Amino acid sequence: MKSRRGPLLTLTDGGEGGSLQQRLFDRLRHAIATGVVAPGERLPSTRTLARDMGLSRNTAVAAIERLTAEGYLESRVGSGTFVVENLPPDYAPAEARAPAPRPRAQGGADPASNASGPAGPTLPFRPGIAAGDQLDIEAWRRVLSRSWRSLSARALERDCAPGWRPLRVALAGFLEASRGLRCHPDQILILPGRAAALDLAVGLAAGPGDRVWTEDPGCPLTQALVRRLGMAPVPVPADADGLDPRMGQALAPDARLAIVTANCQIPLGTVMSLERRQALLDWAARADARIIEDDGDGGFTYETRPPATLMSLDGPTAQRRGSRVLHIGGFERILYPGLRIAYLVVPEDLLDRALEMRALFELHAPVVEQSALAEFIDEGHLASHLRRSRLTYQERRETLIDAAKRLWSGALTLSPGAAGLQMAARLADGLALKTAPGLSPDMALRQAARARSIDVTPLSGFHAHAGHGAQMGVPQGLVLGYAAFTPPLILRAAQRLAETLDAHARGYAC
Repeated sequence: MKSRRGPLLTLTDGGEGGSLQQRLFDRLRHAIATGVVAPGERLPSTRTLARDMGLSRNTAVAAIERLTAEGYLESRVGSGTFVVENLPPDYAPAEARAPAPRPRAQGGADPASNASGPAGPTLPFRPGIAAGDQLDIEAWRRVLSRSWRSLSARALERDCAPGWRPLRVALAGFLEASRGLRCHPDQILILPGRAAALDLAVGLAAGPGDRVWTEDPGCPLTQALVRRLGMAPVPVPADADGLDPRMGQALAPDARLAIVTANCQIPLGTVMSLERRQALLDWAARADARIIEDDGDGGFTYETRPPATLMSLDGPTAQRRGSRVLHIGGFERILYPGLRIAYLVVPEDLLDRALEMRALFELHAPVVEQSALAEFIDEGHLASHLRRSRLTYQERRETLIDAAKRLWSGALTLSPGAAGLQMAARLADGLALKTAPGLSPDMALRQAARARSIDVTPLSGFHAHAGHGAQMGVPQGLVLGYAAFTPPLILRAAQRLAETLDAHARGYAC
C-alpha cells in the first residue's frame, strides 16, 4: 500500500483565487492528474491535511468529498482514502493529457459505471448494472445543483456524524411507504456504498470466532468479508425459496449471524418464501442471533409487488430494543453505479456502537450527493424512477427469456428468478465444452464469449467450492445481466452467445 510521508501540498502550489475549499480541490485534482500523487497512493487523513495546510477540517472534508464524488478518490473501509488505481484519461486537466475520445456506453449503460475503473463500454451481459437511460438526468442535475449552491460550512458541522439528516428522514418515509419498514430516522446510518454498509453491519452483529450463515450460492465478497473480520462463514444451501434455515441449523447450530439477500437472492434472483422468512426470524429469536438483510436489488420484482422486508416482518420490534435484523440498501444498483451511497437500518440497541464504529473508520458518504438524494426522494423522483425502471427491466428480461428459448437449444437453460437485474442459466449436464487445464466449463465459456465481446459471469464462482469446479459437483452455468441493455442489444448478444456455444460445445447444436 503506497502512502505519503510529509505534507501533501500547499495552497501556494498554485490555483490562486476562489474559496479555500475550491483552491484545495483544484490543487488536489491537479496533483492527481499530473501524477504528483500516484494512483493507489493513500492520502493523509482530513485532520492531518487540514493541520498541514492551515485549514479547518470542514474545508478539507468538503474538498475530499468532492474528489470522491467525481471519481478521483475512493474510500476503503478501515484503511483510509486512496487515489483510484485506474484514473480515466479524461479526468486529467488539458495540460496533463493528450486529447482522447470519451468512450460511449452501449445499451443504455451509464458511463459513470467506469468512473473508477478502466474506461470502455459496458458489455452485455455484465450483471448487477442499473440502466443509465432510465435516470431522469435533468431532475438529478437540478437537485445536485441546488445542493451545491446551498452547501455551507455550518451544515457540514451540524450533520456529518450519522449522515445527512434530511436524507435519513426522507429514507424513513420512503421505506415505510414502499417496503412497509417502519423505523426512526435516527436508526438510519448513511455510508459510502453497500460494501461499507455490509462491513459495518457484520462487525456490529458478530465477533471474531463466531460462525456465520452465508448463502450458497451467494456473493463471494460476503464470505471474504466474514473471513477478514475473523469469523467463520458456513455456506447454507439456497434454492428457489431462498436460504434454508433448517439446513443452517444442521450445519452450524451455534451460528451467531445469518447474511441473506431475501428479496432478490444473488445470483439466482429468487425471492425467499414467507415460510422461510418466518423460520429464519424464529431461529434468530431462539438463538439470540442476528440477521443481516442485504436488499440492494429488492425493489425490482416482476411477478409480484416488492416483498415485505425481514425487518418489517420482525414487527414493531424494529422500533424497539430486541429487533434481530439489520437492513442494508443502496443506490448504485438503483440509480447509477457511481452513486456510492448506501444506508444501514440498525436496531436501537446497536445504535450507539454503530455510530462509534462509523466515526472510527471515517465512513462518510459525500454530503452534496446526500443532500441531492434527499430532495430527489422528497420530490417523488425516486418512486417514479423505480416504476419506470421496473417496466423497462421487465421488457428486457422477457427479451432475454425468449431469446434463450429460441437460440440456445437447451444447451443453456435460464432459471428466471422473480427479481433483480440478472438471471442465472445452467449449462446442460450432457454438454461437453472445450476447456483448458485448470478451467471449469463455465470459466472456459466465459473466455470464449469474451472474444466475441460478451461479458458473462461463471455461475460456479458463486458457490462455496468454486475452486474445485465440476469435480466437486459445483453447478456450471452463467449469470447474465440484462437491465443495462436494450432489447436489440440483448438479441444480438444472445445470438453471439449461441455461436460461442456452437463453436465450443460437443453434443449440442445451437
